[in-house]
Amino acid sequence: MYEIEPEGEGYRIIEDGVRPGYSVPGLMDMINKLLALVHSKALSHFGGTLRIHAGYGEREGRRFIVVGDKGTGKSTLMVRLLLSGFRVTGDELVIVKGGEALPFPRRFHIKQGSVPLLPEMAALFETLPWNDTTYGHKMFSFSPMDAGREWKVDAGKIDAVFHLEPNHGKKTYIEECPKYKMVERVMPMTYLSETEDHRKIPAVCRIVDEADCYVLGIGDLGGAVDALHQKMTVI
Repeated sequence: MYEIEPEGEGYRIIEDGVRPGYSVPGLMDMINKLLALVHSKALSHFGGTLRIHAGYGEREGRRFIVVGDKGTGKSTLMVRLLLSGFRVTGDELVIVKGGEALPFPRRFHIKQGSVPLLPEMAALFETLPWNDTTYGHKMFSFSPMDAGREWKVDAGKIDAVFHLEPNHGKKTYIEECPKYKMVERVMPMTYLSETEDHRKIPAVCRIVDEADCYVLGIGDLGGAVDALHQKMTVI
């Protein structure tokens, strides 16, 4: 059970009556934290289920995930890939069990600052639902179906892992990443239940070992789309 209490300009989330709980600064932060807690509790009932904070896409039958720190442009890139013909089914959470990955079908969140980067969606943004963020900007809620695309999720093996690095204002680059370095990059983005945390490293190693690994330095979105298209075509 979760209780939400006002706290100054923010909120406090109490889980199962246990205090102090979680303090969050604004409405969207509260919603995102609550979703994360609910997801974690629900998935904890399925032993060995790894959760990765990542976008999930497919090109020519080959599946890939995109991981990156907050603010690197992951969600904006995933929407751009969708509009460019990729099959994209998630921008936030990928569930992995038994070597197969399944994107969690949550609506994509697009920051107001990313709107100019998606000019073909200008009219669509007029109709999309949105919330105010802690910083006073809009956060739009978007699904592939809003753009006339299919939104059907299914499980499959991950063929490639891309780690995003910000390179804004410069040229986009892509380079192969040693697998041991990719494990280091993916580990902070993964979650298991507390009782199974010792299994996280072997699970991540298995994913990375079976996939091609790349670092993608995002300069311009068009260049990033071209780079992913090239790599997913030659894999």
